[in-house]
Amino acid sequence: MKKRLGILIALASVFLAGCPENTTVPEDEAWSQIYAAIDYKYRECGNQPNYILIVPREPSQYGVELCALTILRQECPFNDYPIFCVEMYDIDLPGIGP
Repeated sequence: MKKRLGILIALASVFLAGCPENTTVPEDEAWSQIYAAIDYKYRECGNQPNYILIVPREPSQYGVELCALTILRQECPFNDYPIFCVEMYDIDLPGIGP
């Protein structure tokens, strides 16, 4: 019985270690990541959206990374920000997110 309990605890700890944490990113780091992606895409495409993307205070790490990566993966011309950037604002898109 003790052996079985030990195995269950070990399996639970492995499972929980693999679950994503709901962590946030400091505002300045989030701005840096997003605007590095925007700058890269601007240099690649020669254009960018005519409006600023406001980064919220303490956004989720998942939202920031998803936004930055989808900006980088967009095809030219770079006229709009990807819909996935709304994840930074704690707006859950159906079927997307942790």
